[in-house]
Amino acid sequence: MPRQQLSEREAALLTEYELIRNEVKKMGSLIAEINEEELDALTQSMRSVEQKLALVYTVFRSSIYAHLSQQNIGQTQDGMSVYSEQFQTNCPPFD
Repeated sequence: MPRQQLSEREAALLTEYELIRNEVKKMGSLIAEINEEELDALTQSMRSVEQKLALVYTVFRSSIYAHLSQQNIGQTQDGMSVYSEQFQTNCPPFD
């Protein structure tokens, strides 16, 4: 349909659609350009962060394990002291 046969509103609407289409095309080309240039650097940076996070997680888990193990050892020693009070032997204490 030629523009001469369109009303003013219809012509204005088509003009706005053209502007939007041009902006979307610009954004698409800009995104493609960013992907080509910066995606590799961003991926390497994120990989580095991921590796550091995994290291911190491993250290955190091992410290929790050590803390819980230490608590279990302390509870075991406390339990042994209760038994040693109940039973008397001639053996020297273990230190």
